[in-house]
Amino acid sequence: MIQAPATARRWRAFADAVALALGANVWISIVILPASFVGALRSAVLLALAALPLAVLLIGLGRRSERVLLGLFPAALLVPIAVRPDLASPHVYGPIRFTVVALGLVAYLLGVSFFTSFHEPPAPVSVRPLSSSQAPVPVRWRRRERIYWALVAASVVFPASLLWHVNFDESVQALIGQMYPGRVALMTALFDVGVIVAWLGLYLHVFLGALRPHRTGDRDLVTAIGLIQADARRGRPRGRFYVGVAAALASMALLLLLRHM
Repeated sequence: MIQAPATARRWRAFADAVALALGANVWISIVILPASFVGALRSAVLLALAALPLAVLLIGLGRRSERVLLGLFPAALLVPIAVRPDLASPHVYGPIRFTVVALGLVAYLLGVSFFTSFHEPPAPVSVRPLSSSQAPVPVRWRRRERIYWALVAASVVFPASLLWHVNFDESVQALIGQMYPGRVALMTALFDVGVIVAWLGLYLHVFLGALRPHRTGDRDLVTAIGLIQADARRGRPRGRFYVGVAAALASMALLLLLRHM
């Protein structure tokens, strides 16, 4: 078996260590500290549920799976909160602590996204400088980079502001207390989950949906252009052309008939 180069092994070890540190910070901030604050770790069931996110994190690091680290691990953090909604109640998260936890979660998501998508390239067989490497970056690529940075900022600011209003806006909390007396913590946690789910839907279908042709190329347009070029090379227009010509001739004949009646 061919062993990976020492630099690649060191890079993977560094990436795993950073992901473990960021994930452990998120796990402690969202699960362990709130559970200790409300005294929930005295239950063996909740103690096992509190350890579930850490087990998922270790499995994701062992498999180096992006789906586990970015999908299952954040979902596992919600399991103990679903059993004890008071872990996410406003009296547990003050504004400052909420900001610190949000920054830690953003750091984890961005860090793991970077480390799981960046791979050490194999050593090249030969190296040859390209003439285009000396040219300045085109305007369209600079504009595209600004759009990407704006997308990253929106993915942080939008959900954080929504969660802030749900948890710390006095009018929202008063309305929840009025509509659900005695269940403020439960409904606040439920609204937090609803905000996250709604934001993920908007992010996937609105933000990324609008940028999908921009990111991957308009495949429908490229396919249509390819078919038109293939038809032109064959010298045979497509059937829609004949249908259009026939419809135009029929309309002209009907117009002439109506004028002479």
